[in-house]
Amino acid sequence: MKKIVELFVRFPFYANLIIMVLVIVGGISLASMKKSFFPERQSHILRVSVYYPGASPVEMEEGVTSRIEEAVRAIPGIYEINSVSSENSSSVTIEIEPNYDIDDALIEVKNAVDGISSLPTAAERPIVSKTRTTSPAARILVTGEVDLLTLKTYAQQVEEDFLASGFISQVSIQGFPDLEISVEAKEETLLRYGFTFNDLQNAIANNNKDVSGGQLRSKKEELLIRLRSRSADPNKIENIILRANPDGSVIRIRDIASVKLKFADVSVKALEKNNPVISLQVNKLITEDLDEIDTYIKDYVKDFNAKKLGVTLQLSRSFLDILKMRLDLLYTNGGQGLFLVLLILGIMLSIRLSLWVAWGIPASFLGMFIIVNLLGVTINMISLFGMILVIGILVDDGIVIGENIFQHFEKGKNPIQAAVDGTVEVIPAVVASVATTIVAFSPLIFITGRMEMMFEMALIVICSLLVSLFEAFLVLPAHLGNKHVLNRKVLNAKNKGLKKYTEGFFTWLRDYAYDRVIRLTVDWRYITIGIPVA
Repeated sequence: MKKIVELFVRFPFYANLIIMVLVIVGGISLASMKKSFFPERQSHILRVSVYYPGASPVEMEEGVTSRIEEAVRAIPGIYEINSVSSENSSSVTIEIEPNYDIDDALIEVKNAVDGISSLPTAAERPIVSKTRTTSPAARILVTGEVDLLTLKTYAQQVEEDFLASGFISQVSIQGFPDLEISVEAKEETLLRYGFTFNDLQNAIANNNKDVSGGQLRSKKEELLIRLRSRSADPNKIENIILRANPDGSVIRIRDIASVKLKFADVSVKALEKNNPVISLQVNKLITEDLDEIDTYIKDYVKDFNAKKLGVTLQLSRSFLDILKMRLDLLYTNGGQGLFLVLLILGIMLSIRLSLWVAWGIPASFLGMFIIVNLLGVTINMISLFGMILVIGILVDDGIVIGENIFQHFEKGKNPIQAAVDGTVEVIPAVVASVATTIVAFSPLIFITGRMEMMFEMALIVICSLLVSLFEAFLVLPAHLGNKHVLNRKVLNAKNKGLKKYTEGFFTWLRDYAYDRVIRLTVDWRYITIGIPVA
């Protein structure tokens, strides 16, 4: 290791080449990294859904859910099976092991489910699907002094515009019940005309449908016969004939009942300033970029509100803005860290030395960006948390090496020899210090399941520390070995100024205050050990 350090110190061109690579490639990697709110990993979840109208949760469990679980239990690659049996439906969630191909598992699960012959005949066909990995992008509110049905129409138009934009593929609308066609009749009216509720139901079922009647063939042509009278228009349903009287008159549904298109009577209501509100949740896939989605949504909201249609779009939550707040925190912490390194090392040692030690923070991040970009890591809340976490310890190795090189230089060695000896002397201690932190974060790399996203935080921390170690052992000594950085005239001039007083203060702190405290704790060692143990 000493020969490698000496090579970089005597030929600083190699160190400058590394800096150039870090700046150029690291900058390109940072610019090309996509943004997302949470880490995006490939999905390992399969879901089997079965709908059985009118079935109770117990019937769903015994007749559907348990049979699906038995059919898929022996399939290789399955890590965990969870199921929920509720009224009218059953949902079985299958988690696949990370090292197993999700598409192969999908085929095997689908074949196993299709092979079940004992499902209830009234149950619908099981649906086997692979869940998509998404992360939140934005939440938009649609509100205005209009009725809920009009608001829903505008919300659906916004949804269609988003899906047609080319940037957004995942939109869900929330905040209103399902639409239904309500046929309402009074019992006395039905009795007066001699009808029952079943008569209304049968009349609608028999007349409001789309049925094929076969085909007619001749030598010249072929005619397809089809009854196409299925409609969700209340006016057409009102015109369905219930009965034809002997005098030629007819009784239609509108004569004894009212047909309305209305929302279902469920307790789903959202209000803002006593006006109804519908929300649109926009998510993003792994292949989509949060920056592009956020820019498009903000421009769309601005243009939509400029039309003054009586309905307003409000960007309730922009997850990119939340992400930028975390980025601002990273910039603030990084700036404070650089300032403190420059201030303390500038006062205690040398301004030029402090500049090269402080360079360890951006150098470590640039090198880390190169590695994690190749591994598909995005800029998200978890990866930013890892950067904020590690930023305070990136210059520790540089400070130790820089201070030791400075100490050897003050003993009378020339800058090159001081750089080599000062670096080599502390290599074991610095490696051990960084290695303990790396070992502490390493288990997070192997976490699976819902906490799998912590992988990115651990990867950020480990890569940053390894790059900082590389930079501190090769690049830092190469520049501290320069005679212009460790200049005796500059140092002697500083000794006459501020440094003289700071050195005197720290000498008193070390040789008097700290020395007395250490002697006291050694003399009363049992009390010193007993207090933290207690």
